[in-house]
Amino acid sequence: MSKLIPLVLFLVLTLVAGCDPSPPTAPADNHSAPQSPPDQDVQPPTPPLHETFDDVPQLSLFPRLGDYRPADDDPENLALWLTFVEHLVKTSGVVYTEMNGGNRAWSFRGMRDIDSTGFFSPLSVEPLTPYRVSFRLKADLPEGGSTGVGILEYDEFLWIGEQFTAELDARHRSGTQNGLRLEGDHDWSEHVFTFTTGPRTRMIHLILFREGTADRRPVGFDEILIEPL
Repeated sequence: MSKLIPLVLFLVLTLVAGCDPSPPTAPADNHSAPQSPPDQDVQPPTPPLHETFDDVPQLSLFPRLGDYRPADDDPENLALWLTFVEHLVKTSGVVYTEMNGGNRAWSFRGMRDIDSTGFFSPLSVEPLTPYRVSFRLKADLPEGGSTGVGILEYDEFLWIGEQFTAELDARHRSGTQNGLRLEGDHDWSEHVFTFTTGPRTRMIHLILFREGTADRRPVGFDEILIEPL
């Protein structure tokens, strides 16, 4: 998903509408998850999952900027990262759409001087297992801009609701899947890709991303479905 300046911290998402005069914001939902399990009986989110943004949240979405969160011993970059994350959260969230007579979708946009913005959802998966991911997308991308869904694989499920530092990522990363990257214009078109987890993979980050040339036009994601095959 990309190079970038590092950024920081878990922010509980208050789902706010994504762009200047855009559709009215939907009532707030809680698309965040605990950083540690409340008790031993709690199970991590596991496919199949279908997120429509119209009902009870199925995916916990956390902000993501660049490849890594700055480490705690890098306070200058950490503070800068926090500032960008705060802006991303404020300009992102659930919005109403005209698709299918009116429903809700997740909206966010790129940021100037930031090569990659997005949101990720941690999911528990099985090793050596094929999965299918489908989603609807609305985008009007400038030249040099792209958006889509990618996959990062990890060797255990970590109850961490924030982007990983480089050290934590290196310790647990077990693979990467390209997913699907799109350019140009798309009017709530449906897209599908499949991937197979590696032999050590127990968790993935399902990543909604916006990369490259930024402008103020948001991208929208809806009907996100991930299921084992």
